[in-house]
Amino acid sequence: MKYPPGTPGTVCPYSGIRADDAEFTHPDDRKAAAKIVKHAALQDMQDAVSDMLASVARGSKSITYQPATRSSKPRPRFGRRDLMRLLVCDCCGRDYGVFAIALFCPDCGAPNLALHFAREAELVGQQVDLAESQSKEHQELAYRLLGNAHEDVLTAFEATLKVAYAYRVENRPLGSPVVKAIGNDFQNIEKGRRRFEEFSFDPFAELETGELAILSLNIQKRHLIGHNLGVVDAKFAQHAREARLGETVELVAADIRAFAALCRKVVRRIDDMLGDVPLPPPVDQTEEDAMPSKTETVGDLTPEGSAVGKWICKTSVDGLPWHLDEGALIAAFPNLSTDQLGEALADLAEDDYVNLTHTISGRLPRVHVREDLFLTFDPICVESDPASDALQLIPLIRDKDSVDVPALHAESTMPLRRFNPAIAMIIAEIGEGRVSGAWCEHYPTPYFLIVDSDRVAIKRLAGRLRE
Repeated sequence: MKYPPGTPGTVCPYSGIRADDAEFTHPDDRKAAAKIVKHAALQDMQDAVSDMLASVARGSKSITYQPATRSSKPRPRFGRRDLMRLLVCDCCGRDYGVFAIALFCPDCGAPNLALHFAREAELVGQQVDLAESQSKEHQELAYRLLGNAHEDVLTAFEATLKVAYAYRVENRPLGSPVVKAIGNDFQNIEKGRRRFEEFSFDPFAELETGELAILSLNIQKRHLIGHNLGVVDAKFAQHAREARLGETVELVAADIRAFAALCRKVVRRIDDMLGDVPLPPPVDQTEEDAMPSKTETVGDLTPEGSAVGKWICKTSVDGLPWHLDEGALIAAFPNLSTDQLGEALADLAEDDYVNLTHTISGRLPRVHVREDLFLTFDPICVESDPASDALQLIPLIRDKDSVDVPALHAESTMPLRRFNPAIAMIIAEIGEGRVSGAWCEHYPTPYFLIVDSDRVAIKRLAGRLRE
């Protein structure tokens, strides 16, 4: 916060300038308000005189009274009715409304750009939810909704970077060189970096090599969706090796959420820059760091298998099994050949961390991530232990005959990324036929039933986990 909450005056949410409250009222608005008050006062006086004279001629045959014509209604005044975004500052708690993209809280002056983008990400998530709720008969509509959600991520990201850059340009010292038109520079990572170099700032500095690759791939995917109806062209095929010319690019809900999460990470760094907060050091992107280290192996896995397993764990947004994006995998490990990646995946499959389906095309096999991967890699990569989390969940369900999984998540107060691997351990102990096979967004199942044999199995699971 730049100012204590409640400090007299208002911070302009667009420029960051603080001034008296009166300075934020336009002179034309003052004139319009005075005219409205004047008309209302005249109307009140006319009404008072009319009421006073209304009974003067009552009962008289020689005197009549007819009220004069009232003055015309005031001229309508223009008022904004476009969409206002309502926000609550995450620093001081002040609630306020703004139009378009604002940078600062009007009360404490804290940067709120990340708050704006978080709302955009929330709306994108709702679009993805809507797409996933479509039945099989409406798959084309679902794909279109996912495409729009994916485009909206980059549109909001680009607009956010533009606003932050324009603010820094506007606040440069007098006499600074003229800045050329921005164009679509912020749809490209390297061009965006060069724009901010003038201020000795790199908005992408906290992203690791794999994260940068995923961000770049999704930017290219957005261009394909927006300008080529999602049909793979030669340029995109260079970025995603699993993509085939003329085919429709694959859109996965989890990938869109991961794309938005990476963009939020960049915007949070921009917020710190706007607030003059000391920035975290850039991630060292040297070639040696991109190669798996022999000292970072997990169990019997090779360094390559360990590195791929860690990457899968870190990029998961909900801790659920899913089909891996081959293009994102290849982009995350530019120093590994296709053969080396294939061996790393086979290494993971040998320990039941993934299931592989080999294709006729000779490319990398299709990869389905299994729950077991999170049980091993989560304590290493995300500093959470599914075994400990499962022990916390067991007391919440052992006396129930049926378990509503989303409701259990809310009761547990765990983050979704921790909850799913933990509940998956418990569901594995439930007998066949008692776990619902219905699809449920964000969760492995909507509900499951518990009988006596399941309770025994869950108790034994708790005993093993405590060992």
